[in-house]
Amino acid sequence: MVMSLASTDWLLSSGWRQGLFVHCISIDAELPLPFGLEQELGNCYEGRDRFYIKATAILCVITLITDAIATLLAGFGLRTLEANLKYKFYRISVLVMIIALLSLLIALILYPVCFASELSQGNRTVWEFGWAYGVGK
Repeated sequence: MVMSLASTDWLLSSGWRQGLFVHCISIDAELPLPFGLEQELGNCYEGRDRFYIKATAILCVITLITDAIATLLAGFGLRTLEANLKYKFYRISVLVMIIALLSLLIALILYPVCFASELSQGNRTVWEFGWAYGVGK
């Protein structure tokens, strides 16, 4: 999840990369730029201000945090010797992991569905989801 959140390879097209927090334009990008952007070629910029991108980022951060919490709880469950306490740690860990799974599934469905609604503004014929979207799966 850390790699997926930090990457700019969620969405790709010729000369264009978009992540959850940043989008980058290559030096040899075709003009005009997608989505009516007027930015300098060869640089990275703050992410586009779209609801679905921010919502996906928030859901992925929630996934990362809940994964870490569930892992810690499972570790506490492994460490303890008391059977009743071990059961409680495992049970809570599974519930927290289910929250992580649900938030990740919502994010991975939300992103392409909402992007499809703005595809006509993209002025590119070929769009691909990059490895960072795939890592989230």
